[in-house]
Amino acid sequence: MHRTLGIDLGTTNSVTAWMHDGVPVVLPNRDGGRATPSAVGVGPDGGLLVGQEALSWRGGAPRSVITEVKRLIGRRWNDELVQKALKTRPDDAPPVRESPDGAVEIQVGSHWLSPVQVSAILLRRLRKDAEDAAGTSFRRAVITVPAYFAEPQFDAVRSAGRLAGFHVARIVQEPTAAAHAFGVRPGEGGLKDYATVLVFDLGGGTFDVSLLAIGPGHFSVAALGGDNLLGGADFDALLDTELRTRLGERDHDGDGDASRLRAAAERAKIELSSQDTAEVVLAPLGKQGGAWSGALRRADFESLLTGHLSRMRETVEAVLTEYSATPEDVQRVLLVGGSTLVPAVRRGLEDLFGADTVSDAVDPMTAVAHGAAVEAGLLQTLDCPSETCTVEKIPVDSEACPACAVPLLGTPTVDCPDCHVPAPELTAACPVCATDLSGLRSATPAVAPSECPACGRDDNPAGATICGDCDAVLDSGGLKCPGCSMVNAAGFSSCSYCGGDFGTALPQQVTAQTIGVELADGTVEALFPGGTPYPTEWHRVDGLAVRSDNATSVAINLWEGPHLRSAQRNEFCGGFVDERPDGFRGDVPLTLQVRLDADRTIGLRYRFGSDDWCGAELRRNLVSPAVGRKAAYLRVRYTDFLDTWKQELTHAERDALTETMLALAALGRGETMSRSLDGLLDSARDTLDLCTRARSAQAGARLFAQGGRGLLPAALVESLRNAAEAVRDAREAMDTAAMREATERAEDLSTGIDPSIRNALYAIRLAEQDAYPTTIRTEVIAARDALRSAVSRDDRSARDAQLVLLGRLGKQGLDQFAEGAPPISAIARPSRW
Repeated sequence: MHRTLGIDLGTTNSVTAWMHDGVPVVLPNRDGGRATPSAVGVGPDGGLLVGQEALSWRGGAPRSVITEVKRLIGRRWNDELVQKALKTRPDDAPPVRESPDGAVEIQVGSHWLSPVQVSAILLRRLRKDAEDAAGTSFRRAVITVPAYFAEPQFDAVRSAGRLAGFHVARIVQEPTAAAHAFGVRPGEGGLKDYATVLVFDLGGGTFDVSLLAIGPGHFSVAALGGDNLLGGADFDALLDTELRTRLGERDHDGDGDASRLRAAAERAKIELSSQDTAEVVLAPLGKQGGAWSGALRRADFESLLTGHLSRMRETVEAVLTEYSATPEDVQRVLLVGGSTLVPAVRRGLEDLFGADTVSDAVDPMTAVAHGAAVEAGLLQTLDCPSETCTVEKIPVDSEACPACAVPLLGTPTVDCPDCHVPAPELTAACPVCATDLSGLRSATPAVAPSECPACGRDDNPAGATICGDCDAVLDSGGLKCPGCSMVNAAGFSSCSYCGGDFGTALPQQVTAQTIGVELADGTVEALFPGGTPYPTEWHRVDGLAVRSDNATSVAINLWEGPHLRSAQRNEFCGGFVDERPDGFRGDVPLTLQVRLDADRTIGLRYRFGSDDWCGAELRRNLVSPAVGRKAAYLRVRYTDFLDTWKQELTHAERDALTETMLALAALGRGETMSRSLDGLLDSARDTLDLCTRARSAQAGARLFAQGGRGLLPAALVESLRNAAEAVRDAREAMDTAAMREATERAEDLSTGIDPSIRNALYAIRLAEQDAYPTTIRTEVIAARDALRSAVSRDDRSARDAQLVLLGRLGKQGLDQFAEGAPPISAIARPSRW
């Protein structure tokens, strides 16, 4: 049986736990601590620093350690929450910027990493420490997230887990995990058989409130509320500001001062949770190495918290209102998260619900990790992680999906020695920094043998489920029955021996906000209203259509949030583009099938009219409509250029143009790139313009060299011939620098020719290529012959007259033949039928 690790991936601290002898047990990190600070940095020698060692180094090297990355994960740079979070970051935080695809990236050492990559580094360390502590391998994980996270954040956490080498068996909302840890049992401890329980989860960086409806053998999330930018880190920030105010004009801009101030603020917050006064000493301080000391009173701290406490109470009351409940309807309030240790927080809840209702029976710092471990012990089945595969309820002891063979165990990984981002074992080069990884192999944890609880045999092979001597069931990560004390195998929700209730069960969770599809008018058609329980079955959505006569693709974009009248005001949570080269004609019915799985991942199927159903793999990054339109327009230009001049283009040109055209097509569909989108568009324009100019310059120089004999000086004719050959050679190599230089030379020579001669030769060439209407072509050919005759007899007057005539005929021919530019195909969006 493969063991599953429970992980509370926190904003400021992270905790791991596993099921051992039937109960959840926190696994200590390499320093012996129960919690690992969620901090990642790089030391002076480029070595990786994680946890407390990173925080300790931060004071000596400001801007070298990233904390609170959870506030950025799965978000876009222009996200309002991101911009607010950046304003409250510590002064010594490392640089953050917009990534090429419009997301966020952070400088860690000499590299720019995404929040997913930074989180994967942290998860990789948590996994290694947990494996060393437990003496077993963890290739699966249950990871918790705030209840108010949206689809992009769920997916980003899942991606970070996979990058760290886990198969992410489940993503669980933190308040739900906490309810597992408290083991709330209907009919016991003063609870009614059907009870309402409120989970108040105030962590380091997020605040969640969940209202649970609990009955015999089950519980479900009835209502959610929260604030992704409120937590203990914000309490620290208030005290940090207060200390700076008290310092006044005293110098506190020395190296490491920002870190010392934030650390002092955090220590003071912790001390003021258990005493009335906290003494603060700051030394060294300032560029001259001074010192400052002073006292902070709890009363002053609570005065600073007034605004935050009001926000928290308003959130609690809103959740109660959503469920039509009153404080008197709540039988138990569970305190979760280290910030609930602040007395003013608990006092506010006791004032609202009553002192006997508020419970801290489980350590608030470890409750979520305990619950994640319990969730792991209850899992009976897994879903295939491939979005295009719809196989569900695969037995938990399976190692791969029976339909598509996608692994259900994490991939062994190695750490890049340069950027430190994990990569799958046997990867040739790091995908982030291109460092050679070919010689690296994943370290196998020292696995301890299993001890039999019945006969005491202590050398059963690791992973064994049955004792080799007495056939007793060995610990495989299941729950202990509170009635008979039997340690069950993983996957049982009630005792396999006596049938007793464990007091908890896999919950039915709910969406925090509405998830819907964007329509052509910019509004949202709700697919899953806020408060929808999940997992759901597939359900059909009728009444949609595609209405566009020039669309060659349809974008199905999903958004999450409260704003049904404006999709763009919500959070983008996934999209898909279906391409139809032949386009759509008239109104075409569109039918969707959607579902939410146990991880809250959106499943999408669709069909047009009576066509077959198609599965959609949603992209989670959003390309702006303006960029998409520019890419679509450029793609049409590329297509027209390739179709028009395919016989004249070199192999190198066709290959380069086709590659860029495919990238533009992907960008037009809304797919993001690892490079700058503006840079891609600029490069695409430059390449097409250069190829257009080079083809035209070569053709023009060759035309004037061939047709200019007798009309142009012999030296100029020879220069034109040489210029045409130089452009041709550069085009065959697709040497853009040489192409640009040779093209400019050919253009300079061509533009120096008398306009009447230039226009006449153009007219003759177009007539010879049948580019003009028949009547104009006939007149041009006759004037060509007359021009050649005049040149041969050196009749300048007749020559000039024919040149003027050819110029006029050429203009008439172009005017008659001219057509408007082809329409740019549009990307349609669904409309209501």
